[in-house]
Amino acid sequence: MHQNTDKTNEVKDLGDYIRIIVETDEKNPKTIAIISPREMDCKEGLRIRLTPKYD
Repeated sequence: MHQNTDKTNEVKDLGDYIRIIVETDEKNPKTIAIISPREMDCKEGLRIRLTPKYD
């Protein structure tokens, strides 16, 4: 997986969760992305985009 180390893309709060895992919907799922407060990691060729909350 490709790890994003850009600190501007840090997730500040995941609420009651410690990590978000994105998988394929198959009998034997494959992990395609992991998002935690400190890092984002996804398969090569994919990207994770964050949309900030505007007050």
